[in-house]
Amino acid sequence: MNDFIAAKGTANSIISRNITYEFLKIIVVSEKYAKDIDFVTTITDAQKDKEIRMNTYLAVSKEKASDYFVENKPKMETRPHKYFQYMVDHGIENGLIPDSTLFRYFKTLDRGSDLYLAMYTTAIKAKNRKIKSEDEYTPGEVNASGELDDTQFIGAAVFKKGLMINTLTGQETRIVNVLDDTTNIKDILIDIPNPFSNKERQFAVRIMKNESNKVKMNLKGVRPKIKITIPLKVEIMTNPSMANYDSKKNRQIVKKQVISYIKEMNEKLLKKAQTKLKGVPYPLSVYARPYFLTIQEFNKFNWGKAFLRAEIIVTPEVEIIDYGKQTRQQ
Repeated sequence: MNDFIAAKGTANSIISRNITYEFLKIIVVSEKYAKDIDFVTTITDAQKDKEIRMNTYLAVSKEKASDYFVENKPKMETRPHKYFQYMVDHGIENGLIPDSTLFRYFKTLDRGSDLYLAMYTTAIKAKNRKIKSEDEYTPGEVNASGELDDTQFIGAAVFKKGLMINTLTGQETRIVNVLDDTTNIKDILIDIPNPFSNKERQFAVRIMKNESNKVKMNLKGVRPKIKITIPLKVEIMTNPSMANYDSKKNRQIVKKQVISYIKEMNEKLLKKAQTKLKGVPYPLSVYARPYFLTIQEFNKFNWGKAFLRAEIIVTPEVEIIDYGKQTRQQ
């Protein structure tokens, strides 16, 4: 099989214009090939071509990559490069897809102790789509109608040692992006179960992350302990139960609910990382390295196995800065 570096020359035998990778923004590979042992060798070639920048994004499509591009027919943006740029930028900003650059892929591959997340996409709608919460979907499951193209970017493909092993939903990807201080996520909108009425009636909040997380570890003993503190600012966007947020008691109830929900979702994701993914989907090992004097000591500690048996406690530090229009002075 020809590599994609040499394939440029072959392509010029059928295309009149000179092909270059200088303006390459995204590389899309099929899910099947991302799980193939040959994938690591193929994508490593990207480091050898000076035209390919390391800020190029890596995406995984559910279908064959060739079928994906044939089916991808944007209705609101006729320029392909702009379409992908907008979709990727918006997805990263709201946390529904990871910031999956080639630079991150190769750094994670070099560390060997963490998992890498690539953005997950498809241009084929799934059958029998069910209504879920706004961020619980994977590509193709979003049940939207109207003058829209079928392509969806949501969730992540999980890579271990360079190969795809699993997937995350949009919700799980958002949680990872909040845990990961190296992402460019600033604020996201999520729904939280309403403590004042039926839990099916949720209220919307905007979560803003302006500070880095605080991570403390005790790596001695059989079961390491990891404490992660997440400082967040929150705005209450809706109030479906019409509760009186002027009440100090109600404000305490709302804050407690926000903290409880964020803590539960984060610890659930980290438990999945320990039991199903068998690794951390972001560079948590970077926080562990300073606890060792040498690289040899860290390697002997075996972070990969230690994480699987670690006790992890997540503590959200929530400051609610706005309870909505009803509490403002007129």
